[in-house]
Amino acid sequence: MKDQLMGALSGFVQPVAGDFEAFGSLSWPLGGEGGLDSKLTIGNGLEFLSSIYSDCLEVSLVSIDDFFEVLQTRSIDSNTRVKDLVKGQKDFFYMMLSILFSFDIYIIPRSKFLMTKEAKPLRNLLHKQLSDSKSLVSVTVNNRFRREFCNRGMVLGSLGEILFHGDLEEAIAYEQKNVMIRSGSGSGSEENQFDMASNLTNSDSSSDQSDVF
Repeated sequence: MKDQLMGALSGFVQPVAGDFEAFGSLSWPLGGEGGLDSKLTIGNGLEFLSSIYSDCLEVSLVSIDDFFEVLQTRSIDSNTRVKDLVKGQKDFFYMMLSILFSFDIYIIPRSKFLMTKEAKPLRNLLHKQLSDSKSLVSVTVNNRFRREFCNRGMVLGSLGEILFHGDLEEAIAYEQKNVMIRSGSGSGSEENQFDMASNLTNSDSSSDQSDVF
């Protein structure tokens, strides 16, 4: 259910039933491309998104100077074309770009790269943005991320039904006792990349239930 939920929250697919209402500005999925053409330079891409999300940039707790200072630690400058970045640089740039703008709600479909040693400066800046009464929604199965960034959790069944919601540690305990044993999956398993172009319809699997945070 992870891709289906992220697709609905991000506005890419319509929920089967019910509605999703966001009271405030909603980010694109953190680490996503944000609609940029890869032939643009870093500077051009920033200029393009700044014109669209100018209100989110004006109130951001992360400055443009912070943005370029952090990028320079990975040898990325404003004249570099996005398509010329190697994979590690590209992941770093897209995550930094997502964090630069101050959204009311951040959508985080995966946390594998964000929790690496190389991404520590990005985690620090995300904490800075979240300190201003912001929220995030994530479906990551990484307990390190959950405990560092979340305070509440929700466990969904295979048909999207809510099995539990409440305190984070209680949600993790519920998941470990009632979901992971039956599904045979662990919170430390490698996450799949959220792909906007993937088929977001539900499919049968060997797991009876999926965990969502």
